[in-house]
Order: sequence, then C-alpha cells, then structure tokens
Amino acid sequence: MKRFGSQTSTYNRLVTVFVAIGSMTYGYCASIIGSTIGQPGWYTYFNLPAEGEAGYASITTPAISTANGVFSGGGAVGTLFMMWSCDYFGRKANIQLGAFFAMFGGALQAGSNSLEMFQAGRFICGLGIGILVTVCPMYLSEMSSALRRGWLVGHHAIFLVFGYMLSGWVGFACYYAEATIPAFGWRFPLALQCLPPLVLLAGSPWLPRSPRWLISKGKLDEAKLVLERLRQSPDDPNNLAAKEEFFQTKEQIQLEAQKMAQYGNPWMAVIKKKSYRKRMVIGFLTQWGAEFGGPLIINNYAVLLYTNLGMTGGMPLLLSAVWLTTAGLIYNPLGAWLHDRVNSRRGMYITGFIGIIITTSCLAAMTAEYAGTTNKVGNGFGILFIYLYLAFQGTCCDTTMYLYVSEIFPTEIRPIGMGFSLFGQFAATLILLETAPMGFNNAGWKYYLVIICWSAFFIPIIYFFFPETARLTLEEIAQKFGEEVAVHLTDATDEEKAQLDEKLVHSGGAVLQASETPGSLTDGEKNAAPLPPSDAESNDQKDN
Repeated sequence: MKRFGSQTSTYNRLVTVFVAIGSMTYGYCASIIGSTIGQPGWYTYFNLPAEGEAGYASITTPAISTANGVFSGGGAVGTLFMMWSCDYFGRKANIQLGAFFAMFGGALQAGSNSLEMFQAGRFICGLGIGILVTVCPMYLSEMSSALRRGWLVGHHAIFLVFGYMLSGWVGFACYYAEATIPAFGWRFPLALQCLPPLVLLAGSPWLPRSPRWLISKGKLDEAKLVLERLRQSPDDPNNLAAKEEFFQTKEQIQLEAQKMAQYGNPWMAVIKKKSYRKRMVIGFLTQWGAEFGGPLIINNYAVLLYTNLGMTGGMPLLLSAVWLTTAGLIYNPLGAWLHDRVNSRRGMYITGFIGIIITTSCLAAMTAEYAGTTNKVGNGFGILFIYLYLAFQGTCCDTTMYLYVSEIFPTEIRPIGMGFSLFGQFAATLILLETAPMGFNNAGWKYYLVIICWSAFFIPIIYFFFPETARLTLEEIAQKFGEEVAVHLTDATDEEKAQLDEKLVHSGGAVLQASETPGSLTDGEKNAAPLPPSDAESNDQKDN
C-alpha cells in the first residue's frame, strides 16, 4: 500500500481535469477583454476612438476601464454569494450555477448591439466567474490526497492559464478577419466564452459531491463511497486509505462542530475566534497580494504595453498569445508539479514575489528609457522582461495563491473563508484594472511602482505571518493555527497506523472514537474525554 496521503485513483484525476474546465472558463472570460481591445472592429462598432485619435483618453479609456470594472464587480458579488451558497447547496450545485452565469454573460457580450448591453454581459459573466474561481479550487482541494494536493489543485491554475492562452490565440487569429468580416473579429472570441461552461454544465450531473461537505451534512454513506472511488488502488484492496481519511475527516468535523457550538454559528465564529480571524486575514491577503503583484494588469493591457514598446499591427496580439502559451505549457504546470516536491507554499510564494520585483523594475526602466523610441534593442529588452515576469509569477505565485487559500480553512468555515479571500482578489482587480489605463496614460512607467512597492512590502508579511501547510491533510492544518487535531495520520508511526488500520477494517471505519486510536491525538487531547457520536453518525451506524 502506498504511503497515506499519496493515493490517487484514475477517477480522481479525471474528476480533477473535468472540474478544471471551470477554471479554464475563468481564465478565458477574464482575459478575452485583452484581445477585444486589440480588435479594430470593436472600436468601430461602438463608435469608440482608437488610440491616437481625438477622444481616446476621454471616451475609449473609460469604456475599457468600465468593461474591466463591471467584470470584477460581478466577480466580487459572486465570491460573496459563495460564502453562504457553497455551504447550503454544496460545491457541485454551485459549479453548475457558475457555469450557467458565465455562459449567459458570454452570450450577451457576443450578441450585444450597444455598449450598455456589452457591459451588462461583462457583469453577469463576472458573476459566474466569481462563483467558479471560488468553488473550483475548494472542490479540488477537498477531493485531493495530502501529498498530491499541490499537483491536483494546481490544475486550477494550469487550466486557468489554458483559458488565457486560448483567448490570446483566438484573438490573434480573428484579428485577420477585420478586412472581410469586421464584426467577427470581436464577436466570435466573445461567443467562444460560452463553450467551456456549456461543456462543464452538460457533464456536471456525473460529478461526485465533495466528501467533506457530505460528512458535514451527515451524509456519511455517500461520503464513504466517494472517498473509496477517489482513493481506490490495487495495492489497497481493503480501501484503508479511504477509511483513514473518512475517519479523520469525520472526527475533525465533529470536533470543530462541538467547539463551534459556543459561538452559535460559523459567521459569529469567524468574528469572535482568534484563529479563525487570522485565517480570514491571511486568506484575504493571499489573494489581494497576488493581484497587486500585477498579473492581470500585464495580461489585460499587454496589447497596449507592446504597442508602447513599438509593436504594431497584429504583432502585439501575437506576442501576447505566445506569452500566455509559455505560462500554459511551462510555468503553471511546473509550479503545480513543484508544490509536491519543494513542499513549501511559503517558499514558492516568496520566490515568486522576489522575481516580480526584479523583472518589473527592469520593465519599468526599459519603458521609461525606450518607450516611444525606435530603439529596437531597448524595446526588445522590455518585451523580454514581460516574459521573465511570467516565469516567476506563473511558476511560483499563480499556483500558490489558489492552493493556499483552499487549504487554510476548516470545513465548517471553508466557504466563508474562501469567498472572503477571493473577494480580496476581485477587489484588488477592480482597483487595478480601473486605474491601470489612466495610470499608464498619465503616469507612464511610474505606474509599475505600484507592483514593485507592494511586492516589497508583502514579502515580509508572508515570511513572518503565513504558516506552512504542505504535506498535511486539510484536517491536520488546524495545528498550524494553534487548534486541536482530532486524529493525526501523516505523522503517525507505522505501528500506530497498523493498529488504526486493524480497527478500521473490523469496524468499517464508522464506529471508532478518536480516543481509541493510539498515537492519533496530541498529549493534551489523549487525556480528554471521548467525543460522543453525532446524531447523523449514530443513524448511519444503525443503517449499517
């Protein structure tokens, strides 16, 4: 039998890849505006002055800012909605809801006959994206084994960039339709937003529900069946890995529910409980901080940045597409792979921000010195630093930001915590994308100082306040915040694991108390009274 925490079935991998289509939806929908503002037909249809024409700064720039702003505003609303809906309806139902809104919003944008209709479609699409970007990494984390969580949850960031990559190449290809079918150049890429969420929505009925959500709602039989399918292996004919994980999760949720009783409900707990408040602040800063590292500024305005560096015609769109391809095929997969080998979320994140500071500083210098000139070497180095920026941001930050917030919250408050954290992402995005066009237009290269100064400020915060979460189950991460862990598995000795497995085989994994597992508790917890079974658990045992 493989070491606990590493067992992952083919079924688990297939579920991961399919749910990551929701992540690709986010990537494509969030970045397609970058291609749209590079299409001459879009400016012509909505009577917007192109760059260099009279009225660009006063009419077009606010329209582009609004398109980004309402999208981020919709995303922020979606994340806040997840704080309640993801617990009440479950992860699977909200994946379906997010897919529907993303598809509907994309259709409105593609078929828009006025700028107001276009902006309405951006908001609705943003609402769906806010839902998907919150629930997809949460779902993937709850389905993953401890020692493979970096790679599996990393699929969210990998497919997210696949969406970016697809938008870049579609936008580049459609640029050449301008001469024959002007409207096709901007309408088709927007219509393509509907395809990934349609596929996700059509296949979603066959997705399993999250075992941790099922356990929290007392649906123990279904949770056991799901875990057995996720951890199934020829080396484990007795499904011991699934039984161990089920037992640990059940005991931890029961322990947390008992402690939650003194606060009344999870909403009061996140306000009154110090360790929960710490998690909420760290989660918010993780997402806020990653966005202030500048990825969407450089992605969504890449066409404008390349134009400022002397590129013309379809070349800015081509450079943007190649830039995103390097992330999709190299950097984000590399980052996800490294997480289960470097085994340090903090180390990856800090390395990423150090690289962001260096590359963005160099980009600012090249822009200040050579933008608007015919110096091909200077402008070429500016483009090089845009590419090097992505090597650090994509490898070390993009995968970490979603993985980390999906880990640090206990099941009882995970929807609240992740919703609030991702709200931080969209709040930061709203501020940055609203101000970026005017910032680049008025301040030029100095706008990069926002990214540089924030990154320098954020690195010490990560180092001193962010706990390490690698190589622990979601339940064991509680110890990093000074809380009790009902059952330890990843650090149990072989003898302790053998005793536990023997009892789980004889009991079916449903009837043990935490106090019956030798070596599974901390010293203080071993002296505590056994936990009484919940009503749901008692009924489940009777059914068995």
